[in-house]
Amino acid sequence: MTEATTKLPFLVVSSSPYMRGILKFVLETLLHTEVVELESEEKALLFLKNLEAAPSMIVYDYVPNAYLIEDFLGYLRDHSKTVSIIVLVDKLKEESKELLRENQQIMLMDESGLPNNLVEVAKAAFEETAYLNTEEYCRIDVKFLSILDGINKNLFIRIGNDKYIKIFNEDDNTGLVDIKKYQAKGISYLYLTRETALWVINQIQNQIDIFLKFNNFKFVLRGASDTPEKRFEQKILRINDEVHIDKEFRDSISKTIEKIRAAVEKEAKIETILKSLNDKPDHHAFFMQKLNLTSIVACVLAKKLDWISKTTMDKLVYAAVLCDITLVVKPNLLKIKNLQEFESIKHTLSEDEQKIFLSHPRDAAQLIKRYFAGAPTDTDALAYQHHELPDGSGFPGGLRAEKISPLSALFIVANDFAYYFLLDDDPSMDDFLLKCHSRYDYVNFRKVFKALDKVRKK
Repeated sequence: MTEATTKLPFLVVSSSPYMRGILKFVLETLLHTEVVELESEEKALLFLKNLEAAPSMIVYDYVPNAYLIEDFLGYLRDHSKTVSIIVLVDKLKEESKELLRENQQIMLMDESGLPNNLVEVAKAAFEETAYLNTEEYCRIDVKFLSILDGINKNLFIRIGNDKYIKIFNEDDNTGLVDIKKYQAKGISYLYLTRETALWVINQIQNQIDIFLKFNNFKFVLRGASDTPEKRFEQKILRINDEVHIDKEFRDSISKTIEKIRAAVEKEAKIETILKSLNDKPDHHAFFMQKLNLTSIVACVLAKKLDWISKTTMDKLVYAAVLCDITLVVKPNLLKIKNLQEFESIKHTLSEDEQKIFLSHPRDAAQLIKRYFAGAPTDTDALAYQHHELPDGSGFPGGLRAEKISPLSALFIVANDFAYYFLLDDDPSMDDFLLKCHSRYDYVNFRKVFKALDKVRKK
């Protein structure tokens, strides 16, 4: 089937240009369709009333109490008896079901399952028909491309019925300016290979929960050949000055926490993990070594102080894994031990790097509260305070010793211990304890480094 062939008419109704872009791209990738996008029930009503033949499917992004919603749904009930109608809802709430219960042709679809649930419905509805699209190249609306934060994949332009010329390579940093050049020339669509188009759909699925909460969200699409920095950007996203993570990455972090918790329960010893450390230039190795060392040291100290509840251990493990998570692919930032060192190299960092470093305790605390329901209450406080110092010279709060909880004091010392043994040229327990006596001779901190001294003598 070619562009010239009659296409299956679809109607997409949503107030969000982002949602319209997703739905249009998914439908046009799967089917030979002609998608009409409308942003309101009012415009949808006018369109349907002036349409000679009803569209084959209507996808409606339902918003409670929208203007003319009852007129629109009533018109669909009375005049679109043969049309498949998919209504997207924010969870399958009872009020949504009640409002739409009378119309048997309506299928309720949970928004958070997009686009995969729409993919399955569309494929099933048009299986073994000429409308199922299996062509090698899939078109992508340039308006939708402008929503994506660079696609970093091969992009083609169509010349004639079956000839495609590559205009961007996957190594190119294809951004909004590049796309607008083609839009200014009156070009409405560019093309992707089918394999890439299906990959894009999968990436959208991975990020849909965040997208639904933020209309200004730009999808970050990265390929397997991209640098770790680019791939990580897809997992941790900064929106409206807040940090969010996708489900896949959240699950991988939870598995890491489980592994470390199991190691702690096996009575892991500080000496054992220190012996296992090796000098690897890979900063990802440094990140894993640091979170493992911080976890073990913190839990060993807690046990020495008889703070041995499961809740306490869980707090320490969660905080150790997540306190520096937003710095994992920023080796120059990850290895900055304290605010004093940051100030000494601040001139070598970009404004974005400075902001990321200074905000990472707050970002980690927000991630714990928002995404890790298994973390005990107040775990976020450990992550938030892990760069505080008892003399008030730390950050982000500049807290003095009396404002720092005993468990935070323990975690701060464990974090300092990990930095010291991973970054010092000739680390030793005696040297670290000397530093502790000068740095942590304050209330809440004294008993922590005394416990460390007892661990050393054991």
